[in-house]
Amino acid sequence: MLRWAEVYLDRLKRNYENLKRFTGHKRIIAVVKANAYGHGSVKVASFLERKTDVDAFAVATVFEGIELREGGVEKPIIVMSNPLFENARNFLEYRLTPVIFDFESLGIALETGIPFHIKLDTGMGRLGFLPGDFQRLTEIFKSPLFKGIMSHFPVSDEDKCFTKEQFSFFLRFIKEVLKVNRNVAVHIDNSAAVPYHFDSLLTHSRIGLALYGSKPSSNFPVKLEQVMEIKSRLIQVKTLPEGWGISYGRTYVTSSREKVGVVAFGYADGLMRSLSGNWSVKINGRKCSVRGRICMDMTIVSLEGVKASPGDEVIITDRELTFDKMAEKAGTISYEIMCDVSPRVKRIFIE
Repeated sequence: MLRWAEVYLDRLKRNYENLKRFTGHKRIIAVVKANAYGHGSVKVASFLERKTDVDAFAVATVFEGIELREGGVEKPIIVMSNPLFENARNFLEYRLTPVIFDFESLGIALETGIPFHIKLDTGMGRLGFLPGDFQRLTEIFKSPLFKGIMSHFPVSDEDKCFTKEQFSFFLRFIKEVLKVNRNVAVHIDNSAAVPYHFDSLLTHSRIGLALYGSKPSSNFPVKLEQVMEIKSRLIQVKTLPEGWGISYGRTYVTSSREKVGVVAFGYADGLMRSLSGNWSVKINGRKCSVRGRICMDMTIVSLEGVKASPGDEVIITDRELTFDKMAEKAGTISYEIMCDVSPRVKRIFIE
């Protein structure tokens, strides 16, 4: 096996427990969209369902929900961004709960008897009913199909003032809802908002990134462990002569004889091309710098001072070489890197 990812489910459980404790024991909606941020949605959801008191799961599309149901997941599944003009029948058949954000979908849900959550746009500017729509929604609060109400924070990791104002706005509307129906789920918390300890009227925290061990901000106060470690193998070791270019574009040319290794892992596997010359892997306990441009299927690294042979294990990420550090080097966010780990990188689940 040349490419694999080890997913440590015991770390996932500890992250869940630490986060739940920090939320004041709110019920948790575990976000497992995008294949559980690249970790394997069916395995992750099944494990959390067996080993924790997780209340529900959140996915992006109806097809992600179907995959969980066909994988044996029984807890409620909330579909956050799939309008009902597509696949309404599947919501009923697979017991999926849509998040409604437009009046067309709301009409379909009421007509077909699909239980739903409502989403308000309180400042994200993405999906959701706007303030001008709120009055028209009051008529559905007593409906037995109305199961929850939610919104989303856009800058909870960066702007505390705006986030607190946004929450106050959301809360004013929630209080009106609860006058009519006190049996609905109320959720706006994301991972970055967990430290705010918002009002007890919130019934759930909706947590994704932090579950997988990545901190949404540098001062995030909850202890987390990176859940996934990515590994590969050396497929060739050789010594290049002085003046020898490495990889496409010859962006790196040896200044003297240099021992290098070719790693069976490239940008098609999830090692972003923007990390060319700006990342290190670990081989036999030593850090080895990337030389030249990362290729689609391979990466070349320096092996100077390292004892290494073809077949040796190469650590792309672990608890030291984290997704957070990789994202910082690549000028992106850890979400993107996790989600970009290719399906051809075999997931191995370790309890």
